[in-house]
Amino acid sequence: MNTKTIFRLFLSTGFILWILSWIGDINGILPASTYGMIISVILTGFGIYFWLKSYKEKRGFYPKFFKIYEDLLNKIKKNPFNGFFIMVRHLFKFYTLILIFSMILVFIGFITIGQSEPVKTTQNYCENDSEINKITGKINHYGILRNVNSQLGSETGSSELSLVFVSENGVFNVSSNLEKENGEWKVKKLELKDKNTGANTIIYSKLSD
Repeated sequence: MNTKTIFRLFLSTGFILWILSWIGDINGILPASTYGMIISVILTGFGIYFWLKSYKEKRGFYPKFFKIYEDLLNKIKKNPFNGFFIMVRHLFKFYTLILIFSMILVFIGFITIGQSEPVKTTQNYCENDSEINKITGKINHYGILRNVNSQLGSETGSSELSLVFVSENGVFNVSSNLEKENGEWKVKKLELKDKNTGANTIIYSKLSD
């Protein structure tokens, strides 16, 4: 198996696994989807390594990314439709760039927004609330993808977020509204949805205060 075939195999497998893991995370197929994302990143890394190796074997030097970018930009400036034609001709490279870009975004989102105080407060609430524990049992794993919309100040703020977790009793979606009071985040409303049965339960609501 030559180097070109190897890097195409790694990158294609990484791409497919990333998409499947993304879908799995949204649908609570945990922790398999999390492991899938990690393996996808590793496969993509190997694919990039073998692509660079193949490029050097063919041309005698590594790609000059800045020069390639300048050439593409000049072609697009001459004719905007060139961008579409270039994408079609280099479809494999194009979706590889999209794959790498989405991985970087997910990583940045997870270590910033995904680990923010509103998320930690919601997770802590879910893990320690007796009413939630009766429904879910012990929480085993949270999904990587989180949807967070926050308006922050030094002492006040508000946040709406949703996340998914798998527990002893199945997979659950959590929607939470929080407010920051005197520098401390507090849950004002928390809604729990059982993805297995579709049952929707408002665990806590104090939005009127």
